[in-house]
Amino acid sequence: MKKILSIILLLSFALSLTACGNSTEPKEISCDDIIKAYEEAGYFVSCHSHSEDSEEYYCYIIIYENEDSTSDLVEITLYNTAEGAKEAAENRKYNLAIWMVAAMYGEFRWLRTGCYGDMVYSTFDYKMLKPLKELME
Repeated sequence: MKKILSIILLLSFALSLTACGNSTEPKEISCDDIIKAYEEAGYFVSCHSHSEDSEEYYCYIIIYENEDSTSDLVEITLYNTAEGAKEAAENRKYNLAIWMVAAMYGEFRWLRTGCYGDMVYSTFDYKMLKPLKELME
């Protein structure tokens, strides 16, 4: 009886893991889509570079929480290739040495960096990623 129950439980667990398969292909999100989403959410957006001739990236956006340029921010960079974005995301992540130096200067928040397709984003405040996450869905 225990073997039968174990098999049924195992099958139901396996079924639940495979039943809701999502597409692993990231959606195409343009620079204009990101700017529009953040402006509609009430953030202040600055697009510092938009060059299609660049070998590395073609759009660099900074989003501020309010008009004060020292407020929390989100940095989003759209790269020409997904491989370039993955490499840049790895380079942006904090390591232990940087965390210790940041803590000495009173910066106890840790940078959140992520990669989605050809895009790299980073912020200290996770709630500021909400408009971007909605675009990714």
